[in-house]
Amino acid sequence: MSEAPDATTERLQAAVERLLTRDADVHAEAIEELAAAADERVVPHLVELVVIDGIANDWGSFGFPAVLRERDPPRYLELPEVRWPGVREALRELAEPDFDSDHAWVEWESWYSQQEIEPLDGFEEWKLRLYRSYLPPVGGLLDCEPREFDLQGIRWGNCDRSFLAALNAPDFVPGDAVDAGGGADAPDDADAPERYLEDDHVVFGFEIEGTAYAVPRWVLFPHELLNAELDGVPVSLTYCTLCNAPILYDRRLPGDADASHDVLTFGSSGMLASGNKVMYDEETETLWDQHAGTPIGGSILDTDPDLFLDQFAVTQTEWGEWKAEYPDTLALDLDTGYGYDYRHYDGNIDFFEHYWNREEIVQPGVRRADGPLPEKASVYGITGEGPDEVWVVPVEELRERDTGVVAGEVAGRDVVATLDATDDVAVYEAPGSTVERVADDSGVALVGDDGTRWDLARNELRGPDGETRDRIPGRHGLWFAFRTHYETAHVLE
Repeated sequence: MSEAPDATTERLQAAVERLLTRDADVHAEAIEELAAAADERVVPHLVELVVIDGIANDWGSFGFPAVLRERDPPRYLELPEVRWPGVREALRELAEPDFDSDHAWVEWESWYSQQEIEPLDGFEEWKLRLYRSYLPPVGGLLDCEPREFDLQGIRWGNCDRSFLAALNAPDFVPGDAVDAGGGADAPDDADAPERYLEDDHVVFGFEIEGTAYAVPRWVLFPHELLNAELDGVPVSLTYCTLCNAPILYDRRLPGDADASHDVLTFGSSGMLASGNKVMYDEETETLWDQHAGTPIGGSILDTDPDLFLDQFAVTQTEWGEWKAEYPDTLALDLDTGYGYDYRHYDGNIDFFEHYWNREEIVQPGVRRADGPLPEKASVYGITGEGPDEVWVVPVEELRERDTGVVAGEVAGRDVVATLDATDDVAVYEAPGSTVERVADDSGVALVGDDGTRWDLARNELRGPDGETRDRIPGRHGLWFAFRTHYETAHVLE
């Protein structure tokens, strides 16, 4: 006689409950029982476990950031009960794939992100308990109200705020002082900063109050986020490694925000939503969408659900290009005080190259979808007066345009996108005529059909008789991050 449906569900519920018991032997028995039941409703539970189990059992290979792999893992991952023996084998019995590589936990996540599997009732509370108990720095942030993210879809990024430390209050020095091609320092100048920046190093460049700054991508990589006050302006340079998305936010909340803190300090939660990092602020522990700059869980979402952060334009280019255009730029001092071997990332960004460039690799939590662009297409996006709608310029298409420009309408205003003197995307209010890009001894400019010349400056187009058109700050990233983090994403062509 077969078991009644309600009795089967009760038995499965009891088994998944035992997966939270702090006893690896109990875990193994429960997993064996779940595998034998052959009910796919438990797959979401096991996928959560296979990720934690895979990282806890091989921190030396999978810990993030990679510069910490030679150090002891967080204590909570070393505990003997943070093991779920047989979880991979159980998944292979319950689902079609047969992943058995060293990276099987990543493969299971990518596969799971493409499925529509309804878990057992109570899954969200079960997941919160799992994270609060076994990943406490993450679970403490995830267990928030209100929240507008899907707990089933949000993924752990094998790190958390206890060891993915933001780069706080770093020193900036004259770019010439850290330029590797600038010559040797005087032998007795022991306090001189290290000359480490090569011309082909990718940097994130920006301007605050008329001062140019450069932050090398490979130095920011193990931090993913920088908090500083520059020229009196508190900013956060946030970076999602999966999306290759550097975004510079103003840490001051908009004037009408109903919050007890006017300036926020951001950090990385260790979680991913649709392949994009989830930030948090230290003052309120609100969770934030890194790409959209919006609160997605916690007190600020409760008081100001329509708030989104102001931003500054970030240029993604090479150091040689940036310093040529901004010779007085400041640059990050490599001596940050964090004791990281930043050289590990000089020319080596680990497996993230695969996430950026290989279409068959799916970021955790991202469901594939057909669309106007390849998922990994590099784009530059501009928002309007709200965070729900975005317009993107495909970077490679812009580079291949005979005219060197892409023109269109963004939130009711005409814009033009082109490549600036550093060979990166810049978007401006359109000067009102058909234009093409020119680069000559006078610099980079847009020239109209009538011969009117508009010279590109950092924050504006400069036309005849002192007329100007403002630059519109945008954000870099891969296409999938735009289509998944905005309600509507348009492609400017």
